[in-house]
Amino acid sequence: MLRVSIDGKPLECADGITILDALRQAGAAVPQLCHDHRLAPSGACRMCVVEIAGQPRPVASCTTPVAHEMDIRTRTPELEALRRTNLELVAGHYPAEAVAGQPGHPFHRLLAEYGLQAQGARQAEVFRDDSHPYIGVDMDRCIQCQRCVRICDELQGQSVWGAWERDGQMRIAPRRGATLIEAGCVACGACVDTCPTGALFDKRAQPALQQTRTTCVYCGVGCQMDVGSRDGSVVQVSPADSPVNRGHLCVKGRYAWEFAAAPDRVTTPMIREQGAWRRASWEEALDFAASRLKRILERDGADAIGVLGSARATNEENYLVQKLARAVLGTNNVDSCARVCHTPTAKAMKDMLGTGAATNAFDDIERTAAFLIVGCNPTENHPIVGARIRQAVLKGARLVVIDPRRTELAALADVHLAVRPGHNVPLFNAIAATILEEGLGDRDFLDRRVEGLEAFAVLLRDYAPERVAESCGLAAADIRAAARIYADAKPAMCFHGLGVTEHLQGTEGVMALINLALLTGNLGVPGAG
Repeated sequence: MLRVSIDGKPLECADGITILDALRQAGAAVPQLCHDHRLAPSGACRMCVVEIAGQPRPVASCTTPVAHEMDIRTRTPELEALRRTNLELVAGHYPAEAVAGQPGHPFHRLLAEYGLQAQGARQAEVFRDDSHPYIGVDMDRCIQCQRCVRICDELQGQSVWGAWERDGQMRIAPRRGATLIEAGCVACGACVDTCPTGALFDKRAQPALQQTRTTCVYCGVGCQMDVGSRDGSVVQVSPADSPVNRGHLCVKGRYAWEFAAAPDRVTTPMIREQGAWRRASWEEALDFAASRLKRILERDGADAIGVLGSARATNEENYLVQKLARAVLGTNNVDSCARVCHTPTAKAMKDMLGTGAATNAFDDIERTAAFLIVGCNPTENHPIVGARIRQAVLKGARLVVIDPRRTELAALADVHLAVRPGHNVPLFNAIAATILEEGLGDRDFLDRRVEGLEAFAVLLRDYAPERVAESCGLAAADIRAAARIYADAKPAMCFHGLGVTEHLQGTEGVMALINLALLTGNLGVPGAG
């Protein structure tokens, strides 16, 4: 731990953090305009400057690391004068009506704190776009902090926004195309979240009276979000800073909330009569369902009834579903989508590794050196995880994608194996055969942790890439290249999805992927699994 002094008060803090982190820990907030904790610090706005004893001039607290015995001053007259000057320069070009209409934005609060008045007017040459369904644009309010540019680059990875210089002035506008949609915007809303002025805003959101922390239910990632409500209705959604989504949401979690009050939403039980639905009370509907089930039991027996649970229901609800089926109706015909979605994975991992649980975590994404993405499309179906994978690849992680489709991640891949559907297992075995043939396996891990290698090696003689490439619709050289990337990178991790499990050989496909992790020692270490 490091000992520092902040405005004369001692503080112990961890090594490696910035002065701004230490100030936040001490509750000694300083103004900031260009900083967002989700972004790499830039130190551009010069609002978070502090004085350090022994240094000739102020430094940006967001970019300066803490040092032992550092004496930090945050609110000296000289610092406050510097901040006021910086704000005055921006306020001179900023529209006054924006401050009067929405005083709660961070930049507007800073102007009020320093007693400054905005004196600008609407500008002629700024980016304007009213075509986006969710995100509004009012670039008259832009103060060129570039937080929208950086968050789109660093968090989502779409690189929609860019900083353009024209006639000696900087302008923020899309990097390509005439609109945000043409520029590739995926409507994650991160640029809206980080904008300190309201230059970017949610078109459909309304002021909320209450905030409720909850979990997004659109996919299985488990993103945390704050749902704003007013008079019993949802009026806005914003991301929460949880370990899973780290203050980020996708378009579904952030903007797809209006269904809750859709006029055609079914809010009462319905009974079909003569081909049409009619509203019914809960008592009538339950009696109707119970009598029909009883009639089927008496006429055809319990095996004539099947009961379907849901992966979107809770564990407790699904437990009650199977209890109703077995204990009340007397049938074992109980099923759910998990049988073809997740059961192949659970069975393969339980049989081979002892438990049907994942061997990696989302935080391993930032630790890995290579990804093997098989039969899944994370940027589309699990966008927050997909964005994290995309960012890791943009920062240098290797990527192999196995998928018949050319997905967004496939376009970034070092190798894309567009395997012929139904040939997953031969392809995975060909990769394993390459690893053994070329001596790419982790010999120490194999000797200590793996059984049955000799028999497996005999099986793989029939799966050399040159023997199976044609049936898989691939080139043998590409199969070998994929094997080398996955085996050489340390650590490497694999994601698979329904493109592996929803096959007749789904369980065997997952087993073949586990074999690849075992051959390369990519189990039980950070960044692997």
